[in-house]
Amino acid sequence: MLFKKVVGYFEKLERTSSSNKMSEILAELFKKSSKSVDIVAYLALGELGSSYAGKVTGMADKMVLKAIASAFGQDESEVKALFKKIGDVGLVAEKFCRGRGSLKLKNVFNEIKKIALASGAKSQDVKIKYLAGLLKKASPIEARYLARMVTGTMRVGFSVMTILSGLAIAFTGDKRNKEILERAYNNNPDIGDIAKRVASKGLKGLSGVGVAMGRPIKMMLAQRVKSIEDIFRRMPAGLAAEEKYDGERIQAHKKDNQVVLFSRRMENISAQYPDVVEYVKKLSGRDFIIEGEVVPIDSKGRSLPFQKLMQRRRKYDVEKYVKSIPVCYYLFDLLSLNGRSYIKKAYPVRHKALRGIVKKSSRNLQLAKRKVIKDVKEFQEFFKKSLARGNEGLIAKSLSSEAVYKAGTRGWLWIKWKKEYVKGMQDTFDLVVVGGFYGRGRRSGTYGSLLCAAYNGGKFETVTKLGAGFTDNQLAEFKKKFDVVSEKPEKVVVHKSMKPDVWFKPSVVVEVLGAEITRSPIHRCNVKKGKGLAIRFPRFIRYRDDKSVRQATTSKEIERMFKR
Repeated sequence: MLFKKVVGYFEKLERTSSSNKMSEILAELFKKSSKSVDIVAYLALGELGSSYAGKVTGMADKMVLKAIASAFGQDESEVKALFKKIGDVGLVAEKFCRGRGSLKLKNVFNEIKKIALASGAKSQDVKIKYLAGLLKKASPIEARYLARMVTGTMRVGFSVMTILSGLAIAFTGDKRNKEILERAYNNNPDIGDIAKRVASKGLKGLSGVGVAMGRPIKMMLAQRVKSIEDIFRRMPAGLAAEEKYDGERIQAHKKDNQVVLFSRRMENISAQYPDVVEYVKKLSGRDFIIEGEVVPIDSKGRSLPFQKLMQRRRKYDVEKYVKSIPVCYYLFDLLSLNGRSYIKKAYPVRHKALRGIVKKSSRNLQLAKRKVIKDVKEFQEFFKKSLARGNEGLIAKSLSSEAVYKAGTRGWLWIKWKKEYVKGMQDTFDLVVVGGFYGRGRRSGTYGSLLCAAYNGGKFETVTKLGAGFTDNQLAEFKKKFDVVSEKPEKVVVHKSMKPDVWFKPSVVVEVLGAEITRSPIHRCNVKKGKGLAIRFPRFIRYRDDKSVRQATTSKEIERMFKR
């Protein structure tokens, strides 16, 4: 298949704002590219493989601009000047390109993979050379999307869910089957593999998708409620309460004596936690998949703040930080044991199996503290004890026989209850920073406040202006923390009166505490009758470096919280 045909569809998608129309366009593209549907699915997201494989080109805008200058014989300063003006490497490449295009889809994909594989002292030069070679053979529209693909910024305005809808329409004839594809994707977060399966055999092709060692499963999420009484109403079959730790959630896969650790973002973070790898190896069981929370602890085993743990997320001096910042891995779920999947087993069954592999607890590896709760008073007492131990609160888990592990789903089988609720606050929100406003007074020289947005299917809808809760050190580091872009990112939805002084690439997630949610004419989250939802009196809690922007609080979640 010619690459030009594929990018022609990408251009149609870029000009479309309707998610339904996007699904239809993708469906048409998938039908025409059924033999290469996996490649098309990957490239549509600006990816080279599964979400967990970590295959990236390693090319930033500066390197792409050098490749553009090299490919088209332009002075690098002119290329940079144009980029500064329009803020899109794709449009810059398109502007300078004069070719007619003769690229084939598979060849493009293979060449981009070569860019990703280049390593060593001169790897940057090699990457630039490969990309320049592709650009020389490209037509202007092909050059636009080549430049975007290698940076992972496609600007087509859709998410994985839109692709699943397109696949459902193309190969099952019914968009409603997207839910079946989504369940398969949550167990196997490889959009290319899901696309190939459904393209070749329809829904039957998904029947074999299940738990696999070494492949992360999208993590199950917890719902929110307004009162403890609501928890008991939602869980009539009874519940167990587990302490909610302020750490990093990790899914550990063990096979024989090999252990792989996956983060919430499905990144392989085994290298950052060699101590946790060793703790997991000591558990019984030939192979298993377990989940838990890694928490930094002091010499007496007491929990330390989450930000302390983020110092462990590094490539160098790992052993030094293993010693200076020890951790405890609190286990709370088991998804597979000795070749047998447990995700369709009820929570009580999964927890019993988990207890079976933890023969002996230690200061560094324990079962999460847990208690079967009978009434509201007992829940409140356990909640207070959890807070006293430095935790965030509790997770209530249903004891129903239907309480299976719903990968990637925020359902009513798990409900969280945090200390903020008791204070009368609405909740904490994980928001994406999309812009900054210049500060005054003691904040002059940096940003005084940040424009934050909720995530909505590939778009970022503004929901609050954040200026409280930052320390002086955090304020001073603002200009290093955020990537400035010259124009509003295409996926950001903002009212003209809320335009920031500086736009940021949507890449940083912050945890924010808010007093209430209201309707506002100046924010764009879930707009109805001209007014969007807004978070009032927001306060910065911390950076969520463990979360990607796609894992931020969604507009739909905020709407549910507003209605309750």
